[in-house]
Amino acid sequence: MISDEKFKKILEEFNKPKEEFDGKSYRERRKEWFDKLMEKIKQYLKKEKLEKLTIEEALFLYNKITVGGPKLYPSTFKQNGIEKIRKSLIYLLYKDDPIEERFYNFAFNFDSEYKLIGIGKNFASILLFLTYPEEYAIWNGAVDGGLEMLGLLPKREKGEHYGKHYLKINDAVKNLSKKLGLNDLSLTDEFLELIFHKKIGEDILKIIEEKEIKELTKEEKPDNLHTKIQYLLIKIGKFKNYDVWVAKNDLNKEYNGEKFNSLCLNELSKFTNPEVLEIAQYVDVIWFKKKSTYPITFFEIETTTSIYSGLLRLNDIKIDFPIEKSFIISSKDRKNLFESQIRRKTFISSGLDEICEFRTYEDIEDVFKKLEDLSKIDL
Repeated sequence: MISDEKFKKILEEFNKPKEEFDGKSYRERRKEWFDKLMEKIKQYLKKEKLEKLTIEEALFLYNKITVGGPKLYPSTFKQNGIEKIRKSLIYLLYKDDPIEERFYNFAFNFDSEYKLIGIGKNFASILLFLTYPEEYAIWNGAVDGGLEMLGLLPKREKGEHYGKHYLKINDAVKNLSKKLGLNDLSLTDEFLELIFHKKIGEDILKIIEEKEIKELTKEEKPDNLHTKIQYLLIKIGKFKNYDVWVAKNDLNKEYNGEKFNSLCLNELSKFTNPEVLEIAQYVDVIWFKKKSTYPITFFEIETTTSIYSGLLRLNDIKIDFPIEKSFIISSKDRKNLFESQIRRKTFISSGLDEICEFRTYEDIEDVFKKLEDLSKIDL
């Protein structure tokens, strides 16, 4: 964490009048463009209003809440149906379940009746912030990046779901707000975003770009390791009763005596336009809902190739199709690299940072072993 003196200097930059803003500071500009816009939205978030919300009003909320954020998918959001949208918004904002459970079920848990497709942590946290502005902070990739650069980003523990992690982020932002004397979570959000985008504090903070680690695991040759992890993801997908696509150029491979073309779809399901399908056919593994064209999860395995290349492929798809969940699979010593790359502006802009996670080879092996053991139990 940086010293109090450095915090003070960065805060001075935040409050300093800027010529390009007609003498207004970043602080004043935030109040003008964001807070005024959000005031128009708050009226739609009252419980009595949500109970009678129209689809047109729901789409208005959807588009306005993420202004300046990830590319929006109103047609996907509309597919939730107005009844589910009403129910889910009321659940997130007004039910008595613990906030971490409501946040997780609304934004991340695909098994929940309250999960809305086409939204993520940014949308959910802004809804909470607008309804309870002194209690809940906005959470997005830039907030993560700003906290990390200040040495304040809380660690997400293995197995910790995103609702519980949101509570940690929320506490970190609220503590920072008090430390800076802002006592305003909207201004603190702006402060963190400006830190992340190097608009303030760049000359004070010493940002060290992490270089990509080239050393590969010595237990197996990279090609064999890639094929093995593909095989395990195929088998896990089958265990979960999904249809599975494996990259077009890998369809004729085999592992453990099983040919991929006998386990997987022989043609990629037509889930979007031809241009995106052209890219998607080379994604290492995709799980689809059984007997449907709906993709559940996308996986890229990076053994010899860069983390960035896998993220770019997923990003090219995410720009035009609302991917709900994706993973980069690589060695554990590349996790820090993933975390720095996923916060690039292009991935925040597309929303990839909200739906892409990192898993190690060992994580995939552990899941496979547990499912394999479970399948052997005779009930």
